[in-house]
Order: sequence, then C-alpha cells, then structure tokens
Amino acid sequence: MEQHLFTKLLSPVDTTHRLTIPMANLGDFEFPPGQHAINIEATDTIEQQWTFTLSIRRNNNPNPRPVFTGQWIRFVKEKGLRAGDRIVFSRRQAEGDGMQYRIRAERKIFNCWANVQ
Repeated sequence: MEQHLFTKLLSPVDTTHRLTIPMANLGDFEFPPGQHAINIEATDTIEQQWTFTLSIRRNNNPNPRPVFTGQWIRFVKEKGLRAGDRIVFSRRQAEGDGMQYRIRAERKIFNCWANVQ
C-alpha cells in the first residue's frame, strides 16, 4: 500500500535550483549516522527512474533545511514544470526491507489537478 509523504506547490526556487522538502517530512527518510546526504531513487508516472540527492545542512544546524538536488532540475525541465505546479511524493514497502518512492508532477487546469507526463 502506498503511503503519501508530502504534496508541495513549487516555488520559483524549486523550479530553478533545488526542491525544498517540508521539514515535517525529514523523518520519513533515514540518514546513516554522520551522513548529511543520501540518494533517493523515485519512479514517475511513466515509470522513469530519477535519482534525487536529499541533503541537509551539516553540524547539527537547528534548521537542517532538507532539499532535493541531483536530477531534480532535469526532472523539472523534462516535465516542463513551473512555479505553481505541484509534486506529490509517496513511498511503499519494497520486497525485502527497502522502500520504493514515487513522484508525480501535477498542473492545475480548469481548477483540477492533472498529471504532467
């Protein structure tokens, strides 16, 4: 069963530099002790795989500010995303002990959210 992690409206910075992850969702990802960055493999709605690097500020900063980089900007460009669009990020338990992540891009059209392929 798929578990919704977060939905985020994209800001201009999200579409040009990096995606800021809601701080409340940082606990949804496991960082090995002493690490400040991990790779997240996510599959989109057309089954294309993307590798995002999830990183946080170092040195036990009280505001870790989690962000996606890596293939994030390529994802934005290939999907034609712009500020005001949104992404939906979810996960489900994979066989064994891993997690499978899903990312869906959406655009508001006539007051309804539609998938961006």
